[in-house]
This record gives sequence, C-alpha cells and structure tokens, in this order.
Amino acid sequence: MKAVLIEDDAVLNRTLKRVIEKHYNVMAFTSPVPAVEYIAQSGADVVVSDIRMPDMSGFDVLERLKTLSPDTAVILMTGQGSIDESVRAIKSGAFDYIPKPVETELLIYKLDVVNEKLALKALADTAAGKSGVVAVSAKMEAILNTASRVAKTGSNVLITGETGTGKEVLARYIHENSERSRRPFAAINCCNLQQHLFESELFGHKKGAFTGADSDRKGIIQSAYGGSLFLDEIGEMPLDLQPKFLRFLETKSFYPVGCPVQEQADVRIIAATNRDLSVLSDKGGFRQDLFYRLNVINIELPPLRERREDILPLAHHFMEKFKHINTQVKGIHQSALLCLQSYDYPGNIRELSNIIERAMILEQGDTLGCESLNLGCPVEADTLSLDSVMKRHILKVLDIAGGNRQKAAEILGVDASTVYRKLKEYGIG
Repeated sequence: MKAVLIEDDAVLNRTLKRVIEKHYNVMAFTSPVPAVEYIAQSGADVVVSDIRMPDMSGFDVLERLKTLSPDTAVILMTGQGSIDESVRAIKSGAFDYIPKPVETELLIYKLDVVNEKLALKALADTAAGKSGVVAVSAKMEAILNTASRVAKTGSNVLITGETGTGKEVLARYIHENSERSRRPFAAINCCNLQQHLFESELFGHKKGAFTGADSDRKGIIQSAYGGSLFLDEIGEMPLDLQPKFLRFLETKSFYPVGCPVQEQADVRIIAATNRDLSVLSDKGGFRQDLFYRLNVINIELPPLRERREDILPLAHHFMEKFKHINTQVKGIHQSALLCLQSYDYPGNIRELSNIIERAMILEQGDTLGCESLNLGCPVEADTLSLDSVMKRHILKVLDIAGGNRQKAAEILGVDASTVYRKLKEYGIG
C-alpha cells in the first residue's frame, strides 16, 4: 500500500514517517501543495493529513483529491477533543480521522483497515472478471501491463518462475485478453505424460497407429484450434520429440501418429517452466533452437516472498474460494495476518492456498487464527511487540536477499537508509 503523509510540523512529520514506514511505503511532505502535486502525478492509496496547515487546510486537500484521485482514502488528523472537526471530516468524505496528539498504534490500525479494504476490493474486482490475477503489488502491476500488451500479439510466450507462482493463471490471463479469448484454452503438463504417449497427446493418432489405438483421436493441438495451448514444465519435453515440436512451431503443421497426411493448426503457444532453459540447453538437456523459438516474449513471475503486498489479497481470495468448507469464518485475526505476512512460502501461491484451505477446515471460531494456520510461529504473534515483528521480518528478508541490504530494501519496499538504520538499532553493523 502506498501512503502519503502531510504534516507541517517537521519534528512530528519525521516521527510519524518512521512509524508508518515500518509497515507501508510512505512519502512525507511538510507542505500540502507539493504533496497534492505528487499525488496527482504518482497516485496514492491513502493520505494521512493534518487539518490546520498554511497554504491549504486538510479539508482543502480532501476536496482536491476527490477530483484528482477519488479512490484515495484520506485520514485527517484532528485537534484533540474537537468533535466538530471530527464530524466535519466524516461528512466531507474523509475515510476516517485520528485525534492529536497521535497515538501511533491507532494510526497503524487505521492504515491496516485501509489496506484490508484495498485487498477486498482487489478480490471483488477479480470476482467481477476485471482481472484473472489477484494482485496489488507494483511488481505484479508491471507484469500484468506487459501481459496485456503481449496478449494483443500472436507471439509465443515463455513464462518462468518458481513452482507455485501462478504461471498457468497468467497464461489464462493472456489468453482471456487476446483475440482468441472466445476459442479454447488447453493446458498440458509435460511432466505428467509417459514419453511414448507424448507425441500422440500433442498431435493425435490414427486408428491402429500403435497397440491400444482403437480409434482415431485428435491431439490437444487440434482440440485448441483457434485458441491457446499452454505447455507447463516445457523443460520436461522428451528430447526426441523436440525436433518435431520445433517443426510444428515453424510451419504450424504436423502429422498425427500413424497418418501420412499433414494437418494444419491454428493455435498460440504459451509455455512455462521453473527451470533455466538456457542453462539446460547448454548442457544438452533442451534444444537451443527450440528455446529461442519459445522465448520470443519472456515473463518472469516473482516468488510470493518478493511480492508480500499480495499476500493479504490472496488470503482473502482463498477464504472466499473455500468458504463452503466453513461458513462461519468471516475474517483473519490481526495476529494471524502477521504470521501470514512474515512467512516465506517456499511453495508460493499454491502453498498459501493449501494453508488457507487447511485453516478453514480447522478453525472453530469466526476468524482465522495462528493456531489454525499452523505456520510454526515460534511465538504467538499477538504476544509480540510491533518492533519484535518488524525485526524478525527485516532479518528474514535480509537472509532471503543473501545479505544484500539494497536488495532487501527493494523487497521490503523501503529506502535502503531505513534498512541500514534498523540494522544499526539491532546492533548489526
């Protein structure tokens, strides 16, 4: 979530910025004019603004943002005990208000509420068909923009990334945003087929072509005619079949097994792998010319640990998916959110789906808790201070980044100076 802080008191500004940046990306301004200009150009999910400021009041900021950025939530900081200001803030369209002097835990709680509403909006947009992918992170937004552009072409696409990162979901997104969307989307996992049946599955066969071929059968290429064919784990395709598949890619024609007559196909190829095909081809495990033919457009999906902003929207998505298992569950406890957000997900989105499904089965209350998530948190998250949770998370991300503090800062979505400062506080030079 992208936050903007507007507070003209420089000391309070620095204090609140340090608090907010522990949890969310934040840009801080001591003057409302440049802040509004920044929001107009770069956008913001939430704005925390003082009311009494020179040049523009907080109410003026709120009024400007209704036109410039109507989806931005505004939290106004009101004078202590000023009921009139609080009422006016809500009536004017503010998302919420917070009294001064600001209690930082209350501020973070209200920001968490905004973040959860953003997650639920992303889920609603998905359910309404606006997107086939549940994501709010900047990384995934850039990937979806690329995928949308690629979808309009007929080029082959190679999607790479760790197991469980959602490669087939992205392939379907490309298909659904293409001119082929009204035609079939067919998928085949190259790991799941016996080598001697692979060619038949792809190209089909004629009756009597081999033992057990009791009738003519179309292959998956013909079944997807006019649409898209998704080949998952393409790196597992048998070497002896690769020349035939390469020829198919070049000519859009093929011979069914046991048939002397060549057939034509109209299908777009989207392939995916969790292996490095360039390294595999160098070692002779994959044809280099086939790799080049498939790799016209390459889209690399990041692991879930590098797009942590998407964990909450995905968790809500899977809760909705599995709500038939346990209809009494309505939300996720704050302590469980901390567990979810600090876990590394070696199995990525697929693992998160399994975690939520299991939790929906085990949970006996109306909110998912740490016990039902069973993530092995050494200490219940609700017994930890925010500083303790932040320290654990920063050190875990630093470990993922191989000790590279700049990379850790990028993963965390903060300035590198923040990481250096926090590590210094923890006594890590």
